[in-house]
Amino acid sequence: MSAPRSLELQPRKPGRPRRPPLNEALIAQAALDIIDEFGWSACTMAALARRLGVRAPSLYHYVSGQQEIVDLVRELVVSEIHDPAIVNLPWPEAMHRFGVAYYRAFTNHPNVIQVLSTTPVRDAATLQMYETFLQTLHRDGWEGARAFEALLGIEHLALGFAFEWNAEDLMLDSAIAAGLGAPLLAEITRDRTDQTNIAEASYLSLLRRYIEMFRLELTADR
Repeated sequence: MSAPRSLELQPRKPGRPRRPPLNEALIAQAALDIIDEFGWSACTMAALARRLGVRAPSLYHYVSGQQEIVDLVRELVVSEIHDPAIVNLPWPEAMHRFGVAYYRAFTNHPNVIQVLSTTPVRDAATLQMYETFLQTLHRDGWEGARAFEALLGIEHLALGFAFEWNAEDLMLDSAIAAGLGAPLLAEITRDRTDQTNIAEASYLSLLRRYIEMFRLELTADR
């Protein structure tokens, strides 16, 4: 009878895979996943703990509460926008790239718009994104207040159109407008029947005009 194989040579029995160690990045991604699926109100500490397969008290070793969750989620969304390479581009191209990335990030995550747009910024990632944008314009001779005005304008345009992009129903129905005594509006909106295309085309058109407006202003100043 042969001797038993050593323990070192015996194959390990299959078992449950080990859960990755909890950290801020995992918590942030789980929070954003919940918000994307169910809305911000669903992202409680208890729901977050269930998503991560831990007990709620364990989360407090990594985050202090809901305000820190907001900061972490904002950092994740900003990571889809911030491109440090824009500092090497001419300002019109940099502004356009920033504006498109900003819009795309919030069309991807519309459920974060209300909270992130009304909560003070406290994370380094967002501040660095703003700093990069401002430095890009400053390098090309922009005065600080005008550069900041341009930044705020792009944010407001992008957030508004991203929110509209995700509207479930057509915002302006030509037939309803005609029936309620708005014939010109009805005529203009007759062929505008795809809400997502309307929002995106309108935003990109306005972004181009917005950039051109600043270009003309700067040319006139010089």
